[in-house]
Amino acid sequence: MSSVVEVKNLVTSFKTQEGTFNAVDNVSFKVDAGKTLGIVGESGCGKSVTSLSIMGLIPMPPGKIESGEILFKGQNLLKLSQNEMRKIRGNKIGMIFQEPMTSLNPVFTIGNQIEEAIKLHQKELSSKQVREKAIDMLKLVGIPSPEKRIDDYPHQLSGGMRQRVMIAIALSCSPDLLIADEPTTALDVTIQAQILDLIKKLQRELNTAMILITHDLGVVAETCDDVAVMYAGKIVEYGTADQIFNRPLHPYTKGLLNSVPHFETGKRKTRLETIPGIVPSLANLPQGCRFFDRCTQSIEQCKVRQPELEKLEHNVACYNPVKQK
Repeated sequence: MSSVVEVKNLVTSFKTQEGTFNAVDNVSFKVDAGKTLGIVGESGCGKSVTSLSIMGLIPMPPGKIESGEILFKGQNLLKLSQNEMRKIRGNKIGMIFQEPMTSLNPVFTIGNQIEEAIKLHQKELSSKQVREKAIDMLKLVGIPSPEKRIDDYPHQLSGGMRQRVMIAIALSCSPDLLIADEPTTALDVTIQAQILDLIKKLQRELNTAMILITHDLGVVAETCDDVAVMYAGKIVEYGTADQIFNRPLHPYTKGLLNSVPHFETGKRKTRLETIPGIVPSLANLPQGCRFFDRCTQSIEQCKVRQPELEKLEHNVACYNPVKQK
């Protein structure tokens, strides 16, 4: 099966007053049609920069894609002009942004904003057909009375409904790849479940490849086929969801899993485990493994040289991986 998107050795840098630093450093992964890749890690590890690199939305300057390839259905997106990229963005590649209240324009109706993407990429449709398709999209994402709601402004909708509008915009042109950046942030638990169920249902119907960016491991376990764990700009572990959750090899992945609360009956309340320290600044990265200062099982080799991804049971960048029981 050929991949819908394959990222190879991607390096994205940002120029700052302290120098130029790689926010995404030699990252590689692929996603097939109908499959979901989860990218997880703490804030500041490079998840969103990776997605913006794929979309061609890195602000240049201060950002720059230094090297690598982003192959979308075999075509390297990094070699396309801005005009060519605009034909793909929002059409063949859709994106659900993190915060719908800041992503939706407050002075335009939600109908205007859904119709904009349809008009741009499906010029053969008449104004009436565009409006009908926008209403159909609202119906598809479960917004009640779509014929009336289409003329509402973003502030007239709840957070969950605004996020449904973002999904409608992202899927309005039936993209081959959907990127969802923290799609359930700031939503309550019941609405989160509804949004995730909706995304999965629509993905199955459209056979869309999806990249799900999140820090919520529960969401990943429920939604993803494969998982890439990022730390300080690098992928430190990459495998199937079953491998990552049941047989983690990197101490960082193990630490993330241990920090998730488990509701088990018959056990006394215990304090949640934490990973000591913080993600290092890109301006002050250690010479060896970037997780060295926080790792409970580091060895001398970790301090000297940055480990690269190697295939064990699955891919891991670690000189002293977690022993399996």
